[in-house]
Amino acid sequence: MKLLVISGDFRQYLDSSFHSLMTALADLLELYLWHESGSIKDILPLLPSTPDFVLLNEPGEINSPVIDELSSLSIPYAVYLHDLHHDSCKEALQDKKLCWVFTRYRDRFRDWYPEWQNRMSWLPHHIDSNIFKDYHLPKTIDYLMMGALHEYIYSLRYKIREKMTEKPGFVYHEHPGYKHFSPAEMKKLFVGPNYAREINRAKLFLSCDSVYKYPLLKYFEVLACNTLLLAPSSPELLDLGFVPGVHFVEIDELNFEEKAEYYLKHEKERKEIARQGYEMVREKHSSTRRAAQLLEMVEGILESYSSFPHSRPWLRTI
Repeated sequence: MKLLVISGDFRQYLDSSFHSLMTALADLLELYLWHESGSIKDILPLLPSTPDFVLLNEPGEINSPVIDELSSLSIPYAVYLHDLHHDSCKEALQDKKLCWVFTRYRDRFRDWYPEWQNRMSWLPHHIDSNIFKDYHLPKTIDYLMMGALHEYIYSLRYKIREKMTEKPGFVYHEHPGYKHFSPAEMKKLFVGPNYAREINRAKLFLSCDSVYKYPLLKYFEVLACNTLLLAPSSPELLDLGFVPGVHFVEIDELNFEEKAEYYLKHEKERKEIARQGYEMVREKHSSTRRAAQLLEMVEGILESYSSFPHSRPWLRTI
Protein backbone atom coordinates (compact mmCIF):
# COMPACT_ATOMS: atom_id res chain seq x y z
CA MET A 1 0.00 0.00 0.00
CA LYS A 2 1.06 3.57 -0.72
CA LEU A 3 -0.19 6.17 1.74
CA LEU A 4 0.18 9.94 1.53
CA VAL A 5 -0.03 11.68 4.90
CA ILE A 6 -0.26 15.47 4.89
CA SER A 7 0.62 16.90 8.28
CA GLY A 8 2.55 19.46 10.25
CA ASP A 9 6.09 18.49 11.22
CA PHE A 10 6.04 17.18 14.80
CA ARG A 11 9.63 16.01 15.17
CA GLN A 12 10.47 18.70 17.73
CA TYR A 13 6.96 19.69 18.74
CA LEU A 14 5.68 19.54 22.31
CA ASP A 15 3.64 16.44 21.47
CA SER A 16 5.69 14.30 19.09
CA SER A 17 3.39 11.28 19.22
CA PHE A 18 2.16 11.78 15.65
CA HIS A 19 5.76 11.72 14.43
CA SER A 20 6.22 8.48 16.38
CA LEU A 21 3.13 7.08 14.68
CA MET A 22 4.50 7.95 11.25
CA THR A 23 7.88 6.41 12.08
CA ALA A 24 6.17 3.15 13.03
CA LEU A 25 3.86 3.30 10.01
CA ALA A 26 6.78 3.70 7.60
CA ASP A 27 7.87 0.17 8.53
CA LEU A 28 4.52 -1.25 7.40
CA LEU A 29 3.84 0.41 4.04
CA GLU A 30 5.15 2.89 1.49
CA LEU A 31 4.66 6.19 3.28
CA TYR A 32 4.82 9.62 1.67
CA LEU A 33 4.88 12.32 4.35
CA TRP A 34 4.16 15.88 3.18
CA HIS A 35 4.55 19.03 5.33
CA GLU A 36 4.14 21.95 2.89
CA SER A 37 1.06 23.95 1.88
CA GLY A 38 -0.04 23.87 -1.75
CA SER A 39 -2.42 22.39 -4.28
CA ILE A 40 -2.93 18.64 -4.22
CA LYS A 41 -2.64 18.79 -8.01
CA ASP A 42 0.94 20.03 -7.65
CA ILE A 43 1.83 17.67 -4.81
CA LEU A 44 0.85 14.34 -6.39
CA PRO A 45 3.22 14.61 -9.40
CA LEU A 46 6.14 15.13 -7.00
CA LEU A 47 5.57 11.77 -5.29
CA PRO A 48 7.37 8.58 -6.39
CA SER A 49 4.01 7.08 -7.39
CA THR A 50 0.29 7.69 -6.96
CA PRO A 51 -0.89 6.86 -3.43
CA ASP A 52 -3.78 4.52 -2.75
CA PHE A 53 -5.10 6.71 0.06
CA VAL A 54 -4.57 10.25 1.40
CA LEU A 55 -4.79 11.19 5.08
CA LEU A 56 -4.84 14.81 6.23
CA ASN A 57 -3.81 15.22 9.85
CA GLU A 58 -5.54 17.99 11.83
CA PRO A 59 -6.64 20.10 8.83
CA GLY A 60 -7.14 23.76 9.67
CA GLU A 61 -4.92 23.78 12.76
CA ILE A 62 -2.06 26.28 13.20
CA ASN A 63 0.70 23.74 12.58
CA SER A 64 -1.03 22.11 9.58
CA PRO A 65 -0.29 22.85 5.90
CA VAL A 66 -3.13 24.32 3.84
CA ILE A 67 -4.03 22.05 0.94
CA ASP A 68 -6.10 23.39 -1.97
CA GLU A 69 -8.19 21.65 -4.64
CA LEU A 70 -8.84 18.49 -2.64
CA SER A 71 -12.13 18.08 -4.50
CA SER A 72 -10.10 17.26 -7.61
CA LEU A 73 -8.79 14.04 -6.03
CA SER A 74 -9.90 10.83 -7.71
CA ILE A 75 -8.51 8.69 -4.89
CA PRO A 76 -10.11 8.38 -1.44
CA TYR A 77 -9.00 10.79 1.26
CA ALA A 78 -9.72 11.10 4.96
CA VAL A 79 -9.00 13.44 7.87
CA TYR A 80 -7.67 12.72 11.34
CA LEU A 81 -9.33 15.01 13.90
CA HIS A 82 -7.80 15.65 17.32
CA ASP A 83 -9.42 18.39 19.43
CA LEU A 84 -13.03 17.96 18.37
CA HIS A 85 -14.26 21.18 19.96
CA HIS A 86 -12.22 23.30 17.54
CA ASP A 87 -14.01 25.03 14.67
CA SER A 88 -11.49 23.49 12.26
CA CYS A 89 -13.11 20.10 12.83
CA LYS A 90 -16.54 21.37 11.83
CA GLU A 91 -15.06 22.99 8.74
CA ALA A 92 -13.23 19.81 7.70
CA LEU A 93 -16.44 17.81 7.85
CA GLN A 94 -18.18 20.16 5.42
CA ASP A 95 -16.19 18.62 2.55
CA LYS A 96 -18.73 16.59 0.57
CA LYS A 97 -16.04 14.46 -1.08
CA LEU A 98 -14.41 13.45 2.18
CA CYS A 99 -14.73 9.68 2.39
CA TRP A 100 -13.72 8.90 5.98
CA VAL A 101 -12.85 10.39 9.38
CA PHE A 102 -10.34 9.17 11.94
CA THR A 103 -10.96 10.63 15.38
CA ARG A 104 -8.79 10.73 18.48
CA TYR A 105 -11.84 10.80 20.77
CA ARG A 106 -14.81 8.51 20.19
CA ASP A 107 -17.70 9.56 22.43
CA ARG A 108 -17.63 13.30 21.84
CA PHE A 109 -17.36 12.66 18.10
CA ARG A 110 -20.48 10.52 18.23
CA ASP A 111 -22.28 13.19 20.25
CA TRP A 112 -21.30 16.14 18.07
CA TYR A 113 -21.11 14.60 14.59
CA PRO A 114 -23.69 11.76 14.50
CA GLU A 115 -24.08 12.05 10.73
CA TRP A 116 -20.54 10.63 10.38
CA GLN A 117 -21.10 7.56 12.57
CA ASN A 118 -20.88 5.14 9.66
CA ARG A 119 -17.72 6.68 8.23
CA MET A 120 -15.64 7.03 11.38
CA SER A 121 -12.71 5.07 12.84
CA TRP A 122 -11.46 5.55 16.38
CA LEU A 123 -7.70 6.12 16.54
CA PRO A 124 -6.87 7.05 20.15
CA HIS A 125 -3.70 8.37 21.75
CA HIS A 126 -0.56 6.25 21.98
CA ILE A 127 2.94 6.53 23.42
CA ASP A 128 6.44 6.29 22.04
CA SER A 129 7.82 3.48 24.21
CA ASN A 130 11.37 4.75 23.66
CA ILE A 131 10.52 8.02 25.41
CA PHE A 132 7.75 7.16 27.85
CA LYS A 133 9.18 4.32 29.91
CA ASP A 134 10.42 3.45 33.36
CA TYR A 135 13.76 5.21 33.75
CA HIS A 136 14.09 3.66 37.24
CA LEU A 137 14.70 7.07 38.79
CA PRO A 138 14.30 7.60 42.55
CA LYS A 139 10.72 8.58 43.39
CA THR A 140 11.59 11.94 44.96
CA ILE A 141 8.30 13.77 44.21
CA ASP A 142 5.25 12.91 46.32
CA TYR A 143 2.50 14.60 44.31
CA LEU A 144 3.09 15.88 40.76
CA MET A 145 0.87 17.84 38.41
CA MET A 146 1.90 19.24 35.02
CA GLY A 147 0.00 20.96 32.25
CA ALA A 148 -2.55 23.66 31.48
CA LEU A 149 -4.81 25.01 34.23
CA HIS A 150 -7.55 26.91 32.37
CA GLU A 151 -10.37 26.76 34.92
CA TYR A 152 -13.16 26.58 32.33
CA ILE A 153 -11.56 23.56 30.60
CA TYR A 154 -9.58 21.81 33.36
CA SER A 155 -11.72 22.59 36.39
CA LEU A 156 -10.53 19.59 38.43
CA ARG A 157 -6.85 20.35 37.80
CA TYR A 158 -7.53 23.93 38.85
CA LYS A 159 -9.15 22.76 42.11
CA ILE A 160 -6.31 20.33 42.82
CA ARG A 161 -3.70 23.05 42.38
CA GLU A 162 -5.73 25.45 44.52
CA LYS A 163 -6.19 22.91 47.31
CA MET A 164 -2.75 21.26 47.33
CA THR A 165 -0.38 24.06 46.36
CA GLU A 166 0.81 24.50 49.96
CA LYS A 167 0.84 20.80 50.71
CA PRO A 168 4.33 19.43 51.50
CA GLY A 169 5.58 17.33 48.63
CA PHE A 170 3.27 18.82 46.00
CA VAL A 171 4.97 19.97 42.75
CA TYR A 172 3.36 21.75 39.82
CA HIS A 173 5.04 22.58 36.50
CA GLU A 174 3.42 24.99 34.05
CA HIS A 175 2.57 24.02 30.50
CA PRO A 176 5.51 24.94 28.21
CA GLY A 177 3.23 25.81 25.28
CA TYR A 178 2.23 24.06 22.07
CA LYS A 179 5.15 24.89 19.81
CA HIS A 180 8.38 23.61 18.28
CA PHE A 181 11.42 23.48 20.56
CA SER A 182 15.07 23.82 19.66
CA PRO A 183 17.51 21.07 20.72
CA ALA A 184 18.81 23.41 23.43
CA GLU A 185 15.29 24.00 24.76
CA MET A 186 14.57 20.28 24.68
CA LYS A 187 17.47 19.75 27.07
CA LYS A 188 16.35 22.43 29.55
CA LEU A 189 12.54 22.22 29.59
CA PHE A 190 10.12 19.49 30.61
CA VAL A 191 9.64 18.37 27.01
CA GLY A 192 10.19 14.94 25.44
CA PRO A 193 12.50 12.69 27.49
CA ASN A 194 12.89 15.34 30.23
CA TYR A 195 9.11 15.42 30.63
CA ALA A 196 8.97 11.62 30.83
CA ARG A 197 11.77 11.50 33.39
CA GLU A 198 10.01 14.05 35.58
CA ILE A 199 6.86 11.93 35.53
CA ASN A 200 8.96 8.88 36.37
CA ARG A 201 10.33 10.67 39.46
CA ALA A 202 6.83 11.07 40.93
CA LYS A 203 5.04 8.67 43.25
CA LEU A 204 1.66 10.11 42.28
CA PHE A 205 0.51 12.18 39.31
CA LEU A 206 -2.80 14.06 39.49
CA SER A 207 -4.69 15.13 36.39
CA CYS A 208 -8.13 15.28 34.73
CA ASP A 209 -9.90 14.62 31.43
CA SER A 210 -11.15 18.19 30.86
CA VAL A 211 -14.72 19.43 30.60
CA TYR A 212 -15.04 17.39 27.40
CA LYS A 213 -14.27 14.06 29.13
CA TYR A 214 -11.51 13.31 26.64
CA PRO A 215 -9.14 10.40 27.50
CA LEU A 216 -6.21 12.78 27.19
CA LEU A 217 -2.62 11.89 26.35
CA LYS A 218 -1.51 12.30 29.97
CA TYR A 219 -3.44 9.17 30.92
CA PHE A 220 -1.19 7.18 28.58
CA GLU A 221 2.06 9.04 29.33
CA VAL A 222 1.86 8.75 33.11
CA LEU A 223 1.10 5.04 33.11
CA ALA A 224 3.88 4.42 30.57
CA CYS A 225 6.37 5.98 33.03
CA ASN A 226 5.37 3.57 35.82
CA THR A 227 3.85 6.30 37.99
CA LEU A 228 0.48 6.04 39.72
CA LEU A 229 -2.15 8.20 38.00
CA LEU A 230 -5.02 9.79 39.91
CA ALA A 231 -7.65 11.07 37.45
CA PRO A 232 -11.36 10.78 36.57
CA SER A 233 -12.73 7.81 34.66
CA SER A 234 -15.19 7.66 31.73
CA PRO A 235 -16.87 5.01 29.56
CA GLU A 236 -14.42 5.74 26.72
CA LEU A 237 -11.46 5.30 29.05
CA LEU A 238 -12.83 1.97 30.26
CA ASP A 239 -13.15 0.77 26.66
CA LEU A 240 -9.49 1.64 26.16
CA GLY A 241 -8.65 -0.86 28.90
CA PHE A 242 -8.07 1.59 31.77
CA VAL A 243 -9.65 -0.09 34.80
CA PRO A 244 -10.00 2.04 37.98
CA GLY A 245 -8.29 0.44 40.94
CA VAL A 246 -6.29 -1.82 38.62
CA HIS A 247 -4.42 0.52 36.27
CA PHE A 248 -5.08 3.94 37.84
CA VAL A 249 -7.02 5.53 40.70
CA GLU A 250 -10.30 7.28 39.94
CA ILE A 251 -10.84 10.66 41.62
CA ASP A 252 -13.35 13.49 41.61
CA GLU A 253 -13.64 17.00 43.07
CA LEU A 254 -14.54 15.68 46.52
CA ASN A 255 -12.03 12.89 47.13
CA PHE A 256 -8.79 13.71 45.29
CA GLU A 257 -6.89 14.87 48.38
CA GLU A 258 -8.01 11.94 50.51
CA LYS A 259 -7.04 9.41 47.85
CA ALA A 260 -3.71 11.11 47.18
CA GLU A 261 -2.81 10.93 50.86
CA TYR A 262 -3.94 7.29 51.09
CA TYR A 263 -1.85 6.06 48.18
CA LEU A 264 1.16 8.08 49.25
CA LYS A 265 1.11 6.19 52.56
CA HIS A 266 0.27 2.77 51.12
CA GLU A 267 3.33 2.11 49.01
CA LYS A 268 2.60 -1.53 48.16
CA GLU A 269 -0.83 -0.75 46.71
CA ARG A 270 0.54 2.29 44.89
CA LYS A 271 3.33 0.36 43.23
CA GLU A 272 1.08 -2.54 42.25
CA ILE A 273 -1.47 -0.35 40.47
CA ALA A 274 1.29 1.65 38.80
CA ARG A 275 2.95 -1.57 37.58
CA GLN A 276 -0.29 -2.94 36.16
CA GLY A 277 -1.03 0.34 34.39
CA TYR A 278 2.51 0.43 33.01
CA GLU A 279 2.23 -3.05 31.55
CA MET A 280 -1.23 -2.43 30.09
CA VAL A 281 -0.29 0.78 28.28
CA ARG A 282 2.92 -0.63 26.83
CA GLU A 283 1.03 -3.67 25.55
CA LYS A 284 -2.08 -1.97 24.13
CA HIS A 285 -1.20 1.65 23.37
CA SER A 286 2.26 1.94 21.86
CA SER A 287 2.79 3.90 18.63
CA THR A 288 3.81 0.62 16.99
CA ARG A 289 0.51 -0.99 17.94
CA ARG A 290 -1.46 2.04 16.79
CA ALA A 291 0.35 2.12 13.42
CA ALA A 292 -0.69 -1.49 12.78
CA GLN A 293 -4.29 -0.59 13.66
CA LEU A 294 -4.24 2.40 11.32
CA LEU A 295 -2.98 0.25 8.46
CA GLU A 296 -5.71 -2.31 9.12
CA MET A 297 -8.35 0.46 9.16
CA VAL A 298 -7.19 1.93 5.85
CA GLU A 299 -7.13 -1.51 4.25
CA GLY A 300 -10.68 -2.09 5.45
CA ILE A 301 -11.86 1.26 4.11
CA LEU A 302 -10.34 0.63 0.68
CA GLU A 303 -11.77 -2.87 0.51
CA SER A 304 -15.22 -1.67 1.55
CA TYR A 305 -15.35 1.27 -0.81
CA SER A 306 -13.94 -0.61 -3.79
CA SER A 307 -17.03 -2.82 -3.65
CA PHE A 308 -19.22 0.14 -4.63
CA PRO A 309 -17.23 2.12 -7.22
CA HIS A 310 -20.22 3.64 -8.99
CA SER A 311 -21.58 5.26 -5.84
CA ARG A 312 -18.19 6.57 -4.66
CA PRO A 313 -16.99 9.53 -6.76
CA TRP A 314 -13.56 9.48 -5.11
CA LEU A 315 -12.89 6.02 -6.63
CA ARG A 316 -12.95 7.08 -10.27
CA THR A 317 -10.14 5.58 -12.33
CA ILE A 318 -7.07 7.79 -12.23
